[in-house]
Amino acid sequence: MSSGSQARTTPDPNGGWTVVQRGPVHLWDRVERAVRTWQAADEPHQEGFGITVSAAGQRVWLGAEDGPGWNLPI
Repeated sequence: MSSGSQARTTPDPNGGWTVVQRGPVHLWDRVERAVRTWQAADEPHQEGFGITVSAAGQRVWLGAEDGPGWNLPI
């Protein structure tokens, strides 16, 4: 299901970036949270991640199924 949310980045003339978010889901906030989680885990290589899909849902994990991870929306 689409929420209609959007995020757009544009270069800031003073350096850095300006982010504009619209809609009920703040997409860029989620991107930043995911990057911080990855950095806190010592920036693991993509080979360290896995995904489990079942009737109960979808889960991305690091290292092992019972390791740190997060649930994905269905």
